[in-house]
Amino acid sequence: MYDPHDPDRPNVLAGLRIDRAGRHRRDPDWIAARAAAPEARSVLIWRDQTIVAPTAGGMTMALLAELGRLVDAAGDLLEDPPVFLGDMDGRPVFAVDVTRVEDLPGLIGRLPMDDPAMEAAAAIPIDLRQAAATLDPQQAALVAYGRAMAYWHSRHRFCGVCGAPTRSEQGGHVRHCTGCGADHFPRTDPAVIMLAHKDDWCVLGRQPRFPAGMYSTLAGFVEPGESLEECVRREIAEEVGLKIGKVTYRHSQPWPFPASLMVGFRAEILEGGPLDVDRHELEDAIWVQRDELKDPELSPVSLPNRISIARRLIDEWLAEG
Repeated sequence: MYDPHDPDRPNVLAGLRIDRAGRHRRDPDWIAARAAAPEARSVLIWRDQTIVAPTAGGMTMALLAELGRLVDAAGDLLEDPPVFLGDMDGRPVFAVDVTRVEDLPGLIGRLPMDDPAMEAAAAIPIDLRQAAATLDPQQAALVAYGRAMAYWHSRHRFCGVCGAPTRSEQGGHVRHCTGCGADHFPRTDPAVIMLAHKDDWCVLGRQPRFPAGMYSTLAGFVEPGESLEECVRREIAEEVGLKIGKVTYRHSQPWPFPASLMVGFRAEILEGGPLDVDRHELEDAIWVQRDELKDPELSPVSLPNRISIARRLIDEWLAEG
């Protein structure tokens, strides 16, 4: 259950209990044996969406049994071999990108589900950000891992050094150039996300893409030659014109939309005052008082979804007042 007072709980999409078995990835025979194992399971990624089925309590992930049958059924529509994610609960789990499959219901309907009670006809593709709130936390984290790997493969089919095609190796954790021989590894872009605050006030901003009335914490990507703390101070200065003193790390969250690691901080504002909003970055930014945010009837804004680290940073601060 969501508890802003628990400092040790992992963020949504994190905390995956899986043995990634990195020491075995260089052994193609070992990977092949895991793929052929009768207990092998597969997570489907379709056009950056995952496949779920409605349940009484929300949603459950459509985990497919018999990986070999899936590979045979998809045939040439699979651009890459399945990606080995690791062993979970003693079973090998693979991510399979079926983006090129047009008749997704037809494909799923011909394959066995891990859960025999799940009806293939009820399975639907959905964005992970919508599904994560009701998925089992381990399922959500597993999908996030598989989605990130599928996205990386789809964007690195050619070598950035010489332009030649690349091929998937080491269970899908390396793309090897068929021209110059360069190896390319999965990409994660670090980004800072921070609650800027002073006394009982904090600063929240909104982007045009946000739902109406929603404001969130400030955030930005880390630039070359920059520490995380330096990035926090730079982004706040650029976006709202405030100077920051103490910067404190809180926790992090994998955020595969498309390929980020969100590193969460508290940032203490040195001096209050009017905000100098960079309209190229933000549509608006405002000061908000803690007591206002606590009371839905008084709050001038709505807050981000509870799956996000942004919401956790805000809720932790609210709980301290």
